[in-house]
Amino acid sequence: MKSKIILGISSSIAAYKACDLARMLSKDAYDVFCVLTHNATHLVTPLTLQTLTGNPVYTTSFALEWREMGHIELKDNAQLLLVAPATANIIGKFANGIADDLLSTTFLSVNCPVVIAPAMNPNMWNHKAVQENITKLKKWGAIIVEPETGLVACGDEGQGRLASIESIYNIAINAIRK
Repeated sequence: MKSKIILGISSSIAAYKACDLARMLSKDAYDVFCVLTHNATHLVTPLTLQTLTGNPVYTTSFALEWREMGHIELKDNAQLLLVAPATANIIGKFANGIADDLLSTTFLSVNCPVVIAPAMNPNMWNHKAVQENITKLKKWGAIIVEPETGLVACGDEGQGRLASIESIYNIAINAIRK
């Protein structure tokens, strides 16, 4: 049986890189199920991710075809929840137990390792609120893939750019193997 990975994608401009990550994981025989926040669907399409993974893509907690609650069904047999990219918004929801969309409710329901790869403007990354949320998530056992330093999409420079897909992939696979 293939290892099941839930790939959460939030609405950073780096969301397009999640397509490469989904492809790499699927190619290496992982069973990848993508969960997109509503805003992420404006940046990458569910059809693209479904084509790359061969699995349904989830965008809402309320779908007629689901027999059960979406977040409960998704968590079954999951070996990893990988969130890449993770915005300040989704990190804040996770750290404060806010469950108002499918990705945040899935986070609260899983019993598997969680890997979070933040991507945001450097000023946002360095904000005390975001750093406190990151610290809280680390204390809970989440693995944080630190963002890289460099130029970000808006033209600002500093730490906040999504880590390389290869780094995220390697950290995710190591989390499953532990």
